[in-house]
Amino acid sequence: MRLFSRLTIIMVVSFTSISALFTTTQEEHAIFKITSQTHDKQTIIGFLQDVANKIAESPSHLNRFHQWATSLTSSALSKEDKACLDNTVIKFYIRSLKLSEHTYEASECRINLNPKMQSILQPTPNIHNLLLRDNDMLETQMKYVLMDEFSRYQQFKDYKFNDFQHLNYDLSCIIDYQQLMQVELMETVVEANLERKIKVDEACGLNALNQNFIGMSIDYITTHVPVNGTFYCKKGRSKTCNRAIADSANARYKLPYY
Repeated sequence: MRLFSRLTIIMVVSFTSISALFTTTQEEHAIFKITSQTHDKQTIIGFLQDVANKIAESPSHLNRFHQWATSLTSSALSKEDKACLDNTVIKFYIRSLKLSEHTYEASECRINLNPKMQSILQPTPNIHNLLLRDNDMLETQMKYVLMDEFSRYQQFKDYKFNDFQHLNYDLSCIIDYQQLMQVELMETVVEANLERKIKVDEACGLNALNQNFIGMSIDYITTHVPVNGTFYCKKGRSKTCNRAIADSANARYKLPYY
């Protein structure tokens, strides 16, 4: 189960002052904890399956574990099963933060084929709701946990997160004859690099998959907390805009400047 999706980063600016926040003591401060008391058993089982996939030495052993994990979702729990789920704990720790920007295509790729007029291109209405939505409940929850955590940091006192109420949808990109154009959305985010520790109870039997497994799985993941964004005009050829795919039909036009 992949908890956080990854997006293309086009620019990275380090938060040099924030690195000072993480002292030895604070490194052990878990910002988010998942247990059977906070989340449903399917969530816990998903993390256990992740660990099993990583440590299993034999496909047959992994298959048996998968069958056992699947049975947990549809049958009554035995005493051992309950101990496994109740005593497995997933914790997340911040290891580094940096400011970065992502870009998204926010309109069709357009070309102006009218030599007597200039074409007008604007952002697709409400496109940010589609581009920036989260499809994963845990990812959404993590973002709000991080926002709450950041509110305690002096470095973030002037930040307003998820600030997309006043996007410049009135942007008009003027396209000259034979010119390619596409509107792009540049989103500013705080990129949080997290350490994820999964403490697996002995009752889960994962040591049967790998005798060297000591009950703890550690991974490093990245999540992005949105700050704000802006639309801008992207002229010319790009990976998502070229003459072969550019649209010219039903264009809006204006008189050219002379």
